[in-house]
Amino acid sequence: MSRNADFERKELERKFRRQVFHSVFITLTLILSGLLFWKLRSLLLPIMVGALLAYLFRPLKDRFQIPWLHHELRVLTLFAFIGLIIFVGISSLRKQMPNERQKLELQVRLKYKLNEKFQQVVGSKDGSNPVGKMIAKEAGPMMDQINHLLDLTPYEVDLFKRYREGHNGEPPINDRYFDYFQANQTTSDYTAMSRDTAAVGSHAKDEALGGEPKTKKASLMEGLSIWMLCPIIFIFLGFDNGQMRRYFIGLVPNRYFELALTVVDELDDAIGAYLRGTLLECALVGLTLAIGFVLIGIPLSVAIAIGVISGLVNAIPFLGTVIGMVIGLGYALIAESVVPILPGLNANDLAIYVVILVVLAHVLDNVLFQPFVLGSAVNLHPLVVVVAIISGSLLMGVWGMLFAIPSVVVVNTAVQTLFKELKAYRII
Repeated sequence: MSRNADFERKELERKFRRQVFHSVFITLTLILSGLLFWKLRSLLLPIMVGALLAYLFRPLKDRFQIPWLHHELRVLTLFAFIGLIIFVGISSLRKQMPNERQKLELQVRLKYKLNEKFQQVVGSKDGSNPVGKMIAKEAGPMMDQINHLLDLTPYEVDLFKRYREGHNGEPPINDRYFDYFQANQTTSDYTAMSRDTAAVGSHAKDEALGGEPKTKKASLMEGLSIWMLCPIIFIFLGFDNGQMRRYFIGLVPNRYFELALTVVDELDDAIGAYLRGTLLECALVGLTLAIGFVLIGIPLSVAIAIGVISGLVNAIPFLGTVIGMVIGLGYALIAESVVPILPGLNANDLAIYVVILVVLAHVLDNVLFQPFVLGSAVNLHPLVVVVAIISGSLLMGVWGMLFAIPSVVVVNTAVQTLFKELKAYRII
């Protein structure tokens, strides 16, 4: 009996030491993993973006089935096709970009129109308009800084005058734009800014024109080197033919194999439904804005460009319509000779129509597009969505807002499916 008791005691001691060792090992592993994750947190975002692009690429790869073509060659063909589309798109975009002369005209027009609209809002400077005086007091410093940023450098002034006379075979600049240029030279400050403030504005313009310090250039190169990981992840996952999925599923014990497989399939379906719903919602928002901008008189090419940009950015909640309003108002400020398609609209009130249109698109997005298009894909309470977006913005800024909803969808689906399957298998 004493031998058996001594053996059982030693066996319990060995089990206890083993459990303590396992606990200490797991704790140290979690701590070291947390420290490593914190040190490499800058790599997390490029990895997530690359994985997301690969996930969007997967349905296209699955549909492109050619029996006699090997998987790697099929993926390379798709990569070449996507690269060709990107090259054509960039080439078309470069053709639409303003040249040197058009940039100068745009800068002169924008400064003149901004000051003209601001002076119309502020009114006379004799103080007879208390509302305008209050607006000038609050918004004057911001307008002064915008004016400093839009000021032409001495080189640009000389170049503008040369284009005025005809330069590089270009026709002379229109007299109207030259009048804007002369009016901009006499634009006075709206507030009594100190020399230091003006110096700050001048320094900001120098940086905007390419005179940034070397430290900023170094940080830019560092950021580019980190983001090189994004296409590498995309290409690596693009060539994956289910090997990674099988590998991670194979790590699961046989007892939990079906459980893990069910959770992975549910996550796959949830993410796919969210992405499809988001793409459709963004397309509807962009189409609504593009059609509306055309109807109020904005040219078709500009309206389509604003609609595409706003639709793409609308993947980040609340940001698509904001970008649409900013770009639309910017164009409304410099637009000239606008002819609205809808009868009864006054071309001088284009900025008001832009605001009304963007507000209408935002209401349609909240009342119609999100509930009926995205609501069926993402079964989340609106309060959860708002809290997730705010939390994501606090943690990772704009990228946090972009990944907030899909992260909540993943966690929600994983937890619900896991608990349902654990109960079904009578594990809990």
